[in-house]
Amino acid sequence: MSTIAPPRPNRAERLLIPATFITNLGNGIQLTAASYLVFTEANTMLAVSWLMIAVTIPQVALSLFFGKLADRFDRRTLAMVSDLASAAAAIGLPVWLALGGNPSTVSYVASFVLSISAALFFPASNALIKERIPESRLAQFNGNAEIAIQGGTLASAALGGWVIVWVGTTSLFYFNAITFLLSAALLFFIGRRPAGQGTSAPDAAAKAAATVAASGSRPPLARLALLYIIGNIVIIVGNSIMLVLVIEGFKSNAGYLGIVDALFGIGALFAAWAFKKISSKATVLKTALIGYLAFAVLLSLESVHLYAMMAVIPFAAIAFCVARISARTALMSAAPEEKTGFVFGATNAFGLAAGTTAVVLISLLVDSTNVKNGFYALSALVVVIATLTVVSLRKHDREVAAAESAAAEIVSEPAAEVTEAAEPVPAKA
Repeated sequence: MSTIAPPRPNRAERLLIPATFITNLGNGIQLTAASYLVFTEANTMLAVSWLMIAVTIPQVALSLFFGKLADRFDRRTLAMVSDLASAAAAIGLPVWLALGGNPSTVSYVASFVLSISAALFFPASNALIKERIPESRLAQFNGNAEIAIQGGTLASAALGGWVIVWVGTTSLFYFNAITFLLSAALLFFIGRRPAGQGTSAPDAAAKAAATVAASGSRPPLARLALLYIIGNIVIIVGNSIMLVLVIEGFKSNAGYLGIVDALFGIGALFAAWAFKKISSKATVLKTALIGYLAFAVLLSLESVHLYAMMAVIPFAAIAFCVARISARTALMSAAPEEKTGFVFGATNAFGLAAGTTAVVLISLLVDSTNVKNGFYALSALVVVIATLTVVSLRKHDREVAAAESAAAEIVSEPAAEVTEAAEPVPAKA
């Protein structure tokens, strides 16, 4: 029996994966170096949290607008503009330090400017993925993209920790600018969208309208986005409490922080393989729930001891990335192509707002008690949100299936009546 081979990656996919890795490498380097400068100046987790807020505010305020922009203008061009603006801001930070600027002030301002650029890049790049990647390769691409995202972010922390120890923070900022320029070059070589590629906006709208009419309900984009937003909360809070736990809780230096992040990155490399194994036996929603619950348990174990963290964190990375890939695939598949920028822009805005709220509350808990309680609080938050969201989505799926079944019966009944009415009519000789 012959099997149909899956379609091979196109040029856009081959270039978007490394561009995603490089961009997240640059963002992670910036955040690691800036967090270290702020923490060494103030010596409180709340000061690091304020840096996270400076990074978050522009994205919360502008993601919706930039998401709509990504649905109106060329998405590749917008992503390139974002990378070039980020490179300029990254170069400006060490120049300001060289002119005698206050390290904390410089970190806040540069991070604020870079976050404006990131607010444009996130919806534009995700809409570009929906536009250029065939539906049959979307799950495969999201698996590889999540590895690139986590690998770039965590490799940057690992690299950043050791470079801080060896040569200080200034070299990191110059390297950061180079990564953004490389990302812009990769996006440029993707080329313009071929004429006639993808589903036209009227066809996509008609298809979406037909699906809604058949099911009797709107796609649960808000709940699918909430499932994806859990990852935003984990990343924002995790970056803060991990730094404090390694340096303050375990009395270690930034080099160990680099080792811990590198171990997480190693685990993330196996996430796509684990996703294929699990998703072949379970639905995307069940896979996301299993991943988030497993991650919550492993996250609690990380706070026991430094060596326990090193042993557990690769498996925590696998669980987190499997859940993240599942949530991303579900959201991107459900989002209409002509509105993907808005969907991911809104998801980014609300996700960062939720992460900012969580990091402030958990920071207050950590500063008033100890950093281990921050890990327990984050674990509990992941369990509650993931469980309630997946249960709600499963209920929605059952309601849609029931509505489609009822619609099929209504369509079939008139046909039967016509047949019965036609039988008594005699045929002409």
